[in-house]
Amino acid sequence: MRPMTYLILIAVSFLLLGGFLLLTAFERGRGLRVAGVWRNRLDAKTARMMFVVRHVDWGAFVRHLAVTAFERVAHDLAHATLVLVRALERLLTRMVKYLRERRGASPLPEDGTSERPVERAMLHVRAALRKARFAKRERAASPKE
Repeated sequence: MRPMTYLILIAVSFLLLGGFLLLTAFERGRGLRVAGVWRNRLDAKTARMMFVVRHVDWGAFVRHLAVTAFERVAHDLAHATLVLVRALERLLTRMVKYLRERRGASPLPEDGTSERPVERAMLHVRAALRKARFAKRERAASPKE
C-alpha cells in the first residue's frame, strides 16, 4: 500500500472515534438515546448471541457437524454406487438375454418348479449341458463334407 492510503485510513479511524465521542456526549446531555428503539433491539440480539457463544459446547457442535457431513457424503456415495450397479446389472441382463437368443439357448425355467434362484440356475445349467452334449453327438454322427 502507498503511504497516502495509510494516512487516509488513520484519519477515517480518528473521525469515527471523534463522532462516537460526540454522540455519547450529546446523548448524555439530552438524556436520551439516538435511534433508541433500534439500538435496544440490537443490544438484546447481541446479548442473546453472547449467551449462545458462552454456553454452547463448540467441540460437540463441530463434531456433530463433521459426523453429519460425513454421513451425508457416505450416503450419497452409496446411493451413486447402487445406481451404477443397477444400471450395469440392467446392461448385463440385456446382453445375456441377447446372447442366449442368438445361440438359441433356452431361458431360465420360470415355470415355478423351484422358488429358489440357485436351484433355478442349476436347472438351467443342467439343461444347457444336456443340450451341448446332444449337439456334440449330432456333429460327430453327421458325415463330414
